[in-house]
Amino acid sequence: MKKAGLLIIYLICLSVHLFSMGKEPSLYRNIDEKQMEHWVDSVFDSMTFKERVGQLFVLGVDVNLSARNKELVKKYIQELKIGGILFTKGTAKAQAELTNYCQSLSKVPLMITLDGEWGLSMRLTDTPKFPINMTLGAIENDSLIYAYGKEVGRQCRRMGIHVNFAPVLDVNSNENNPVIGRRSFGESPEKVAHKAIAYARGLESEGVLSVGKHFPGHGDTSDDSHKTLPIVNQTRHHLEKFELVPFKKYINSGLGGLMVGHLNVPAFDNYSQLPASLSPAITDTLLQQKMKFKGLVFTDALEMKGASEFPNLAAKALLAGNDILLKPLSPITKMDELLKAIDDGVIPHSLIEEKCLKVLRYKYILGLNHYSAIPLKNLNEDLNTRQTQLLIQELYAAAITILKDTKEILPLKMLGQRTIAAVAVGKNDETPFQKMLGNYASVEPISLTGKMPTAKQSEIISQLDKYNTIIVGIHSGKKADITLARRICQNRNTILVFFTSPYQIKGYQDVIKKSQAVILAYEDNATAQEYAAQILFGGYGAQGKLPVNINNLFTLGKGTETQATRLGYTLPEATGMNSDSLDKIAPIVKEGISAKAFPGCQILIAHKGKIIYSKSFGYFDYAGTHPVQNTDVYDLASVTKATATLPAIMKLYDDHKLSFHQKLSNYIPQLKADTHKKQITIKDALYHETGLASTLSVFPLFLDRNSYGNHLYQKKRDNDYRIQIDRQLYAHKDARLRKDMFSTSRSDTFPINIAENLYATPKVPDTLFTCIVKSKTRNNKNYLYSCLNFILLQKAVENITQQPLNLFLNKNFYAPLGATTTTYLPLTHISRERIAPTENDALLRNQIIIGYPHDELAAFSGGVSGNAGLFSSANDLAKLLQMYLNQGEYGGERYISAHTVASFTRAKSENSRRGLGFDKPNTNKPEASPTCPEAPASVYGHTGFTGTAFWVDPDNDLIFIFLSNRVYAHRWNKNLMTLNIRPRIQSIIYSALK
Repeated sequence: MKKAGLLIIYLICLSVHLFSMGKEPSLYRNIDEKQMEHWVDSVFDSMTFKERVGQLFVLGVDVNLSARNKELVKKYIQELKIGGILFTKGTAKAQAELTNYCQSLSKVPLMITLDGEWGLSMRLTDTPKFPINMTLGAIENDSLIYAYGKEVGRQCRRMGIHVNFAPVLDVNSNENNPVIGRRSFGESPEKVAHKAIAYARGLESEGVLSVGKHFPGHGDTSDDSHKTLPIVNQTRHHLEKFELVPFKKYINSGLGGLMVGHLNVPAFDNYSQLPASLSPAITDTLLQQKMKFKGLVFTDALEMKGASEFPNLAAKALLAGNDILLKPLSPITKMDELLKAIDDGVIPHSLIEEKCLKVLRYKYILGLNHYSAIPLKNLNEDLNTRQTQLLIQELYAAAITILKDTKEILPLKMLGQRTIAAVAVGKNDETPFQKMLGNYASVEPISLTGKMPTAKQSEIISQLDKYNTIIVGIHSGKKADITLARRICQNRNTILVFFTSPYQIKGYQDVIKKSQAVILAYEDNATAQEYAAQILFGGYGAQGKLPVNINNLFTLGKGTETQATRLGYTLPEATGMNSDSLDKIAPIVKEGISAKAFPGCQILIAHKGKIIYSKSFGYFDYAGTHPVQNTDVYDLASVTKATATLPAIMKLYDDHKLSFHQKLSNYIPQLKADTHKKQITIKDALYHETGLASTLSVFPLFLDRNSYGNHLYQKKRDNDYRIQIDRQLYAHKDARLRKDMFSTSRSDTFPINIAENLYATPKVPDTLFTCIVKSKTRNNKNYLYSCLNFILLQKAVENITQQPLNLFLNKNFYAPLGATTTTYLPLTHISRERIAPTENDALLRNQIIIGYPHDELAAFSGGVSGNAGLFSSANDLAKLLQMYLNQGEYGGERYISAHTVASFTRAKSENSRRGLGFDKPNTNKPEASPTCPEAPASVYGHTGFTGTAFWVDPDNDLIFIFLSNRVYAHRWNKNLMTLNIRPRIQSIIYSALK
């Protein structure tokens, strides 16, 4: 009687099903049905009945290449004649090898499936790690979700995977749900539907079947169906209004697969007490008849406790309306039970044949009629592409959500007035979040954990009183971390950044209410942390919207949008550049290092407001004692002219305190005594058209003439002249600095620090300036590059502002820009170990120069000079240059008017290639140009004697910075120029734009 009852239920369902008209899945659209049916019929006709039954089984298989596992798989395929495989965790290569092995054993190509709700990495450890669904639920731009689905589809095809058990269509309306939670796109049925459909369409555009789950909705449960049978105690009306909405929209969008969950849903089946996966009322009547789903129906894994303990499991699942039996326990037993049910008449042959034909049609649609083995060569490279990494970054950047910003402090401004600490709660080491913050400003990283002794915690927390801005990174919802956060935030200006599930922030309710701003990054990984830091400082704009409600704190859809105001950090592909082309930079650099053109360098490329290449190569010296880091600092030499003196001039021009045509003598009275010099204008000095000499030798000024013979130096080396100071120039071995001007110890008489353990009287810089004022000039003002011009410009700036150049620049530019390493006198706040050495000066300073200007004019001026003396990392220098590119604005603050920037950067002398303070390409004689031939005429920049350069291209929105210490250990090393390293690298950059 029981068997007859099951059969009657099936026949009734079948008759209704045949007369219902549903929407064919979209995967059918481009299929030649005649060819498909020909293949399906030929395969079907060649199969035994047991083989047809086997097509309905998809079994779980370990990703294990052991002989024992292979033997088990062989048994499944050759004896059970299974239709497909669901692999467990492993590596991509191992799964690919096992897939090829399995397919080689099967008469009918196997349907390879994946339970990859957030991509392959959910199961394969060495594959790209995409955000989880709750994170994706915060993204407003569904085209990004489509791109994500499409990329997962591409990866599946590369791995020989035909079906992905995703997307999750469950609406997570129960925050205490133990099994769905962050696997859901969120709490809004409409948004869940939009995200799931976008993802599924992307997946199926690559020929991979999407399987939405867990019908009719697992979001409002308090139990885990892996462990028991959850009950969904909601009314039919509620379920149709919430849980079923994503499924309806998914079906109406023509998507191809659905998985039925192990859920007891009394509102839809109040009689059988069966899980939905075994209930004809739900799987057939509701899903396939009422909702008209025509795609492939999978059970959830039948090994789960929510279904596994029911008798006649396989038969019930097929009679309920499922097409495929997924991952049953004891598959051989389940197959035997099913065959017996068929023999006993519980299940008619026609049902098996109908479902087998349906499975074969999907195999055809998914390309299994033309199966070929997975190529193993370059497998990992094909999966882990730069485009894939870029997409992952874009997804995280679009998801991160600003939940609170009541005083509109984000992105952070006024960096020059901020003292910032970044506390990592629950972490022992510096985090990627803290490191990225350090790219934007001087940020003190601090770690605090609940395991620290209370006294140690108190000591660290008390140190926070030194800072007026405290960024707190929260990485868990542990009680100890909540307690720490409360102590940190007590009476302090804090910004909270959560790297947790939205639900975990509830424990921080009192802390959140006291904070100035709150950011939610959803996950605790390097990418989420780095992009949260960028959004905090404006490297990226915030776009995310909260996908769930957080009781008494934040409502669904909450999220403040911001704009990008500073440089961001990303991959070249984000701005349309080509990483493969940029990879050609490294061989050129290595060539230079091998040829000892320089021991190491930093190279930075910014494009369209994003730093897309920032790498350090080599070492500080040829002994390899210190690998160059991006945070290290180089002596910029003459790059100082365009990044220190020039912005000061631009600022004063902007403030109408000087003009191009005003005479320098108006600001430097000492020049009025010289008939020629008193006529020199600001413009003349900027163009290097003053008639002044190129430089001034300090040797005769500061070396004691009594310490050497008649001549200080000569061209040939001998016993007396053995201090080499140039390629063919040697100084006398006994030459010494004047004792009346220099001392090895600081005192009131010798207060000016020239080098390590070398101090000077104020007379030294005064002597230099007097000599410049009294120096001879040429009869004409033809172009001649001169350091003296910019020393005079420095003096003009200082006389106008009534403060030293370095203080004026730090206040008006470097500090507010967050350019903390762009500085004169770096040893005052930068560790000596972070500063690249320059020359081994055996004549004047008797030391390897570290942290003091290599340029003698700058050094003997006390380290601050208009021609040289500035130090910087490439990262911080880029901020100033991006400000130029932004027409005087950066970080939401204006530094110089757009008109002034345009006036200085566009101007060019009629007599030379020079701009107003900037160098420019030599378009008339490209072979003599400091830039590559591809650089347009609009480019402006400067080079430095120590082996530095920058070039800004407004036409292509491009910045190129090269910093090296090519003068280590001797200034006559010309290999950097001989090998044409900098222009060759710049040429590569332009090729990457194409």
